[in-house]
Formats: sequence, structure tokens, C-alpha cells
Amino acid sequence: MNAVLTGVHHLKLWVSDLQRSRAWYERVLGLEHHISFQDDDGVIRGVSLLVPGAGFQIALRENPALAAALRDADPFALQVTREGLDAWVARLDELGVPHTPLIRASAGHALGFTDPDGVQIRLYAPDEEVQAAQVDAEGVYRSAPPDPPGPDR
Repeated sequence: MNAVLTGVHHLKLWVSDLQRSRAWYERVLGLEHHISFQDDDGVIRGVSLLVPGAGFQIALRENPALAAALRDADPFALQVTREGLDAWVARLDELGVPHTPLIRASAGHALGFTDPDGVQIRLYAPDEEVQAAQVDAEGVYRSAPPDPPGPDR
């Protein structure tokens, strides 16, 4: 038996207004509609959106209480290239989507912005040189270089 994980199928986010969020994710991230989910009462309260070129989906499910609980969370990061980050800055600026400046992160470069419910979306470009400078041999990220050994250590 090969009990292995082979990838990511989908990520699910709860949203307060499905139509508004679907439109935002399609417009801002370029996601493409895949499946709509109709509840027993006949109302569509969920959609699955394809992430072009990434091989997984982002599912949105309307549930205002759970959406409120996710506000300010950053549940995932989407991987891009370093050059892609510059293109995303231009795209977000063009769409009028406020975002953070590009930052040097634990293992690369990143920027962030929020969806209509305040969930933080991160775009992350891995960089081996950045990781080597900030993550030690035991795999511990240090936001500042460790203190040099002193006489009292």
C-alpha cells in the first residue's frame, strides 16, 4: 500500500457573500468556474474555482459566521516566481486592490492582500538564497541573525 499524498485537490474558504467573492476571485486571481454546489433548498451556496496552471481548486462556501471567524487569517500562500511578483504588483495596482509592499520572507519573497471578507492572501516566491540566509541547519527560521556566542553563554 502506498499511503502517500500526491498533491493538493482544493482549498476551501468560507465567505459571507458567495456572488461577491466568486466575482472577486475570478477578477483578481483569474480563477475559472468549475462546479457550483446547490443545497437541498435549491440555492447555490458553494463553488469550486480552478487555479489555472496550478492543478488545484479553490472552493468558496457561503457561511457568514465561519467567514467572520476567518477574518485576518492567512490560511495559505499561492506560489509564484520572483518575476511573477512584480507582475502581480502591477496587476493588483491596475485593479485597485490594496496590497503590502514586497517583503523578504522566511524562504523567499512575498506580498499580501485581502479578499472581500478580510482573509489575507499571500503570493510567495521561494528563493533558496534567502532561505539559506534565514533558516538554520535544524530548519529553524530566525527573523534576525542569532546573537554571537558571548562569554556568558
